[in-house]
Amino acid sequence: MAIRISAKNLKLSDISKKHIEKVCEKPRQFYDRIIDCDVVIVRMKKHGNGVEVIVKVPQQTFVGSAESSEDNLFKAIDEAKDKVETQLKRYHDKQVQHQ
Repeated sequence: MAIRISAKNLKLSDISKKHIEKVCEKPRQFYDRIIDCDVVIVRMKKHGNGVEVIVKVPQQTFVGSAESSEDNLFKAIDEAKDKVETQLKRYHDKQVQHQ
């Protein structure tokens, strides 16, 4: 699985990059056919940070986005990851029921 991290108006530390890589590996527990994971982080002038986690599987793309009002980037990343995990669980359950 390829992990791509892009940051706009922000420079990420090594700790942040490692946390993002760890977060991107977690959804594999729910669905093992993940092709790649894109993480886009945007520093907003008034609102703190905006994060989008985009997970691609065959024939489907799941997007989870979150914003943090304070400068807590990890919280926004975890919220976006939770949204994607919920979508992956539903998708997996539908496929299992369909078969």
